[in-house]
Amino acid sequence: MRAHARNRSGEAGFTLVEIIAVLVILAVLAAVAIPRYIGLIDDAREQALQGAISAGMSHVSLSYGRLALQNGTEPTAAEVVADVTASPPSSGDYTFTFAATATPGVNVTATDVTDATVTETKEWIMP
Repeated sequence: MRAHARNRSGEAGFTLVEIIAVLVILAVLAAVAIPRYIGLIDDAREQALQGAISAGMSHVSLSYGRLALQNGTEPTAAEVVADVTASPPSSGDYTFTFAATATPGVNVTATDVTDATVTETKEWIMP
């Protein structure tokens, strides 16, 4: 008699226990997925910064080669810095600074435009 009354009412749905079980499963999945997602974002930022540094180093190498061919002599680090500073690599995400070193070489620094704490410096050593 009781089952017959339930069918007549036409009510269907989830029980409270089923809803709580689904919420617990979603919470466990979120607890695992969110840290992995944040880790992927950090890795992507690091890789982008390394790519920017590589672009800056490549720009210095090209400048060195161009100056050596134009002048017929090996350029100094100061000449290379002056040349790359006059026409820095174009990047909307990073700014570049160049400075001559005592080795002789050039320090290449890339800094994120939106977050100045994200920066990297590498030294390009003259051949």
